[in-house]
Amino acid sequence: MRFNYKSQLIEFKPRFIPLVSFFLALGILISMSSWQFKRLKWKESLINLRVSNFEKIPEQLDSFKEPSKNEFRKANIKGTLLNDQEMFMPALSKNGNNGFHILVPFKTSDNKFYVFDTGWIPLKLKEKSLRKNNLITESKQFEVVIRIPGRKGYFQPDNDIIKNTWFFVEPSLMSKYLQIPFVNEIYLEATNNGPGGYPIGNQTRIYLRNNHLQYALTWMFLSFGLIGVFLFSNFKIIKK
Repeated sequence: MRFNYKSQLIEFKPRFIPLVSFFLALGILISMSSWQFKRLKWKESLINLRVSNFEKIPEQLDSFKEPSKNEFRKANIKGTLLNDQEMFMPALSKNGNNGFHILVPFKTSDNKFYVFDTGWIPLKLKEKSLRKNNLITESKQFEVVIRIPGRKGYFQPDNDIIKNTWFFVEPSLMSKYLQIPFVNEIYLEATNNGPGGYPIGNQTRIYLRNNHLQYALTWMFLSFGLIGVFLFSNFKIIKK
């Protein structure tokens, strides 16, 4: 194809294989950008749902017909923490400090048992003897966040029952470890600190990392770049 532009004869004559390769690559880049925009919309909806649930007024846990469908809702529940059966989950605090989440069985008045995340402690307080004044021993009303046990991540270690080290909440295995019939569908996270400030509650992560807009724009600009390179390499000026 030839045409005149500012008194110059321009030729555009791409070869077949580069032309096919260009359209294939362009299609892939546009598809990736479109997919990331769809992921962005999905992630924003998920975050908004989490925030909406978290901000609702707490209700009694037993008022939820299906607690597992109300993740991140706050609830009130009365019971007792079985502090003599602690489990340790290595984790960073919200401020990025190394430590553990202390997980214990929570027994209700109707003999239900839940895995209860009491909150975060620094490494130096792992020994319970150092936290005698931080333990709640009496039966009382707790405000909690309803959580659903997650699946093991691809790069996440397996839970180690020998070392009593847990990398994710797994009620079924914890039941075998402690010989306690935990409710498997949900677990509970404390919203408040323990006596004396430890464990530190309110460790629930509501917001998710959301980089889909950056990814979508990256794929989009790559497609623009590909178009520019293709056009530049296939247009040439014909000398008269």
